[in-house]
Amino acid sequence: MPVQFKIMYTSDTHGRLSAYDFISKSYGNFGLSRFSSYVKGCEDPYLLLDNGDILQGSPLLDYARKNDLPCPVSAVFNTLGYSYLPPGNHDFNFGLEHLLSFQSHFSGTVLCANIHKDGKPLFTPFVIHEICGVKVAVIGLTTEYIPFWERKEHVEGLSFLDGISTVEEILSVHRLRDLADLVVVLYHGGFEKDMKTGASFGNSTVENKGYGLFQIPGVDVLLTGHQHIPQVYTSADGRVALQTGFNALDAGVVDVVMEREGDRFVLQRLEASLIRLEDYPVDQEIEALLEPLVLETNTYLSEAIGTLTTDMRITSPLMARERKHPLFQLINEMQLSLTGADISCASLPNETHGFSREVRRNEVAMSFPFENDLVVMEVSGRQLRQALEQNASYFAVNHGRIAVSPQFLHPKVEHYNYDVYDGISYEIMVRQPVGKRISSVFVGNAPLDDERLYSLALNSYRATGAGGFHVFQQARILQKYPVSYYELVCEYISAHPDLTVDVHENFKLCL
Repeated sequence: MPVQFKIMYTSDTHGRLSAYDFISKSYGNFGLSRFSSYVKGCEDPYLLLDNGDILQGSPLLDYARKNDLPCPVSAVFNTLGYSYLPPGNHDFNFGLEHLLSFQSHFSGTVLCANIHKDGKPLFTPFVIHEICGVKVAVIGLTTEYIPFWERKEHVEGLSFLDGISTVEEILSVHRLRDLADLVVVLYHGGFEKDMKTGASFGNSTVENKGYGLFQIPGVDVLLTGHQHIPQVYTSADGRVALQTGFNALDAGVVDVVMEREGDRFVLQRLEASLIRLEDYPVDQEIEALLEPLVLETNTYLSEAIGTLTTDMRITSPLMARERKHPLFQLINEMQLSLTGADISCASLPNETHGFSREVRRNEVAMSFPFENDLVVMEVSGRQLRQALEQNASYFAVNHGRIAVSPQFLHPKVEHYNYDVYDGISYEIMVRQPVGKRISSVFVGNAPLDDERLYSLALNSYRATGAGGFHVFQQARILQKYPVSYYELVCEYISAHPDLTVDVHENFKLCL
């Protein structure tokens, strides 16, 4: 007789526990409280998993952490009944101690086979979980690119191993195919290639290895995240690979059908799907659990911190970048004021909506959700020119008009990988080939000198060379400011309560 159960998972929820939206001050179309309604309505037995990036990314978590309040993630995860999860890259943003504190309050198990300390796995590498008599092996993995982004002190003493060889070794040494009826890899990473065509995605790094992991014989189910590209793939032999989006907008579900043969179960069918959480009601049990913290956070975020004489709302990512938006100007002026650097460059997240004239903390929190620091680097004129060329690849020409290049829209939207500069002037010749678009670069009134060294203020994410700016990996760091951009911007606006920002039209796009 067939045995049927579900494997359900979320990924990259980034603290969206409640469905409450701190901007609209009403329930949004996201949140684990909506997912809870789906889980409670599930009639089949199920195994509930998460895939990391749970401890960073929402004002709710920031408020709790900065005020030494209990982290609400473990309480919600325990209430929903999550069994296993690997840490995501952002789960290291506040140091290993913060992650281990979550682990100590989590009733499930943190799984990760490819993070080692002193030559041994830091977390439980894998488990064999029994459901309906079926033995399901779950192997936890995370992206090995974490040391590339993270502060050294947050990952000191840790080794991040190759995920593919780690899984192959576990399957071989522990003979998981003999011990388990089904093998699931829970991987906080994405796909380096298109699952259907095998075509490579973007720059070749070790950040994402999902395609390679799915080629390993013996892996039945691959659950991924990190890239935020919702997708479901079923192979010719019936195995499945999934990826959810982010911010608790969706969840992945795998329906599993097994048939008993002797003392083992044999896989009959896997059916994978993604569910939209907006289709499920808010669970008032979860909202009641979070209500005191939501109310405190909302009161804090509603505080006005200053007034702008310039409208800084953003309605279009392209319009904000093809001609300098005042918010870019504000960030660069702040960075130059704080650092005294020669040049500054600023980037903004995909979802930034900008600031209204009366700026409140919630607008700043939503515009700067990541834990990036301000950094000053020493770059040569030649390195700066190379960075400008990479930057210029953001644009394309479509039917005679300037557009965003497809490589910044597919497979992942990456408006955040375009920077706006101050302290220099330049032209971007959009019709020219990528790598030969930058013209007329001046620092003040003098042409950019390829051999001269300049100080450049930028965020720590870009300083690592992320986003294709590998040239910055060769530059020397002069100064670090270990304060989040949220705090920097709030302090800067508070210090200038009636702030006027005059946009300097220092770059030009030419068709």
